[in-house]
Amino acid sequence: MEFHGGFMGQMLRIDLSEKTIQIEPLPESLVAKYMGGAGVNAALAYDLLIPGDDPLSPRNYLIFGAGPMIGTMVPGAAKCNLTGRSMESKFLGTSNHGKFGMLKYAGFDHLIITGKSENPVYLKIENEKVTFCPADHLWGRDLFESTDAIWNETSDDFDVTCIGPAGENLTHDASVVTNKCASMSRTGMGAVMGSKNLKGIAIYGTRSVSIADKAKFLKLHKELYRGIRLHPNLLAWRKYGTMISVEIFSKLGLYGAENYQSAFDDKFFEIFNPNRFVSEIKDGDWACNACPIGCKHFIRIKKGEFAGTTISVGCMNAVIQTYGGQCMLNSLEEVIKAAETAARMGMDWMSSAQLIALVMELYQRGILSKDQIDGLEPKWGDGNVARELIRKIAFREGIGDILAEGLVKATDRLGPESNRYSMHTKGLGMIYDPRVNLTSTEIFSQITNIRGHASNVSVAMVPRTPDQIRRYCKNLGLPEDAIDRIVDEKGYNVARLTKWVEDVTSVMHIMGVCYFPLYQRLPFALWAELYTAVTGREMTPHGLIEISENYWNIQKAYNLREGATREDDTLPERFFTDAVPLANKEVIPPRDRAYVDRLVSDYYEERGWDRTTGAPFKEKLAKLGIR
Repeated sequence: MEFHGGFMGQMLRIDLSEKTIQIEPLPESLVAKYMGGAGVNAALAYDLLIPGDDPLSPRNYLIFGAGPMIGTMVPGAAKCNLTGRSMESKFLGTSNHGKFGMLKYAGFDHLIITGKSENPVYLKIENEKVTFCPADHLWGRDLFESTDAIWNETSDDFDVTCIGPAGENLTHDASVVTNKCASMSRTGMGAVMGSKNLKGIAIYGTRSVSIADKAKFLKLHKELYRGIRLHPNLLAWRKYGTMISVEIFSKLGLYGAENYQSAFDDKFFEIFNPNRFVSEIKDGDWACNACPIGCKHFIRIKKGEFAGTTISVGCMNAVIQTYGGQCMLNSLEEVIKAAETAARMGMDWMSSAQLIALVMELYQRGILSKDQIDGLEPKWGDGNVARELIRKIAFREGIGDILAEGLVKATDRLGPESNRYSMHTKGLGMIYDPRVNLTSTEIFSQITNIRGHASNVSVAMVPRTPDQIRRYCKNLGLPEDAIDRIVDEKGYNVARLTKWVEDVTSVMHIMGVCYFPLYQRLPFALWAELYTAVTGREMTPHGLIEISENYWNIQKAYNLREGATREDDTLPERFFTDAVPLANKEVIPPRDRAYVDRLVSDYYEERGWDRTTGAPFKEKLAKLGIR
């Protein structure tokens, strides 16, 4: 079938070992089942990745995908996906950000990279022309310097995606960062890129993305923009970004402290006050491509020890909750300096902070001595030690060589006592404490998500009544029988709700659209109409949900093929055994293991998977051509 809009209809395949390129048609069969972007990426990964292979093998792939809405005027259409074998090798590795859309303007929906270059290179992609550029002179330089150097060698018209020293040194939690601001940080794709001797990718294109039905598109576009413009929180989101949540999340005790030994309350809001951030530190706003909100920040520290430090931050909430909460760095300036250090090294903020918090707790408990930590004394709140550990991890120096193996393998080398203090799910650092709130789909999904971390955002991060959840489900277009399974007069089942929230947010992600609250609260049916207008392919809300279910089923099939089991869908032991004291002296008990286990089973059942094993039933896989 010919592509009339949304899709460029081409994939660019590059073999770094052979220095070859191939331009291939985008398979119609994959578009029919998985639409595009992250969906087609997952299907390509299932087909291309060799079962049981090493993530650092030249045979691993880096698969970049841009969904059909990217490159159009659709508000919020920016989210591109990167897929490959995770550094936790039995899980599919995925990460995304909103600054890789230039791939579409170069003429491609997907970029598929395999092999390993003999020497360091970066790729220069200008429309269909691909150049393998020497990068020996960039190897060892930090991510910001490398990006600037590639801009100098190409032009600032190019979008430049790089790794830093962490990726070069195959650090487990290495990031892939575009234009020094947008980071694909989760699952260690930076290490995969480094294993291929690929320092960067510079892309520029002059193509345009067609629209199948322009009149219908403009009508829907106007309706979507109106919904965003009239949202009561629009200006607050633009002003504060993700820090819009700090006050309420603080009051709820959602910010873990000292590696989840305790939790903050209002004091966290006092330390990391959003109004002080805006008035004294924020230096401007930036947006993902096509986003009218601009919830991300340019930051400049203007005075004090770190004066002159600059960084672009996509999620400031992540910066404060990791380095501020887990490591106890107690000022905006300290957490920003830690984040800037990690960004220059090309490291995931969340997992690197969790590694540092692990070391701090092991030192606190006497499990690690000063001598074992290269003479450092990693006490809670010590920013100098935190920054030095970030640098050591990136360059694999001393204790950093152990920590560079990530939250799972590092504890194998640190000794059996350390295991219970490693706060991760599937190798990725935790973001919120499930003891404090397990009625949130975002928090619950840390247990069941394919890669670890959270799989979605929803209104359930704060307490909601059954009536509010019922209205939310209706706005998302859920079937009545599903709503009845999810909610009754007493409350709601977070596991069953998670399945449906994932389906809605994932299909937005597959299209390339941000699923932050302002976009998610638009009527779901509008996205089906918009897909039809953009691509010329008839789509219904039910059809969108089917696409999302296919996406989740093939990801789960991949994990099961690689050896994942139900035992991987759980929480760190601490959350089942230790109560969590809040700063206000309230103590929240640990989670009941049997209750969490029932929720996992409910989630499987709602997904149409085996309630015991979590495996998709054969008919679901047969629909995808998987035996």
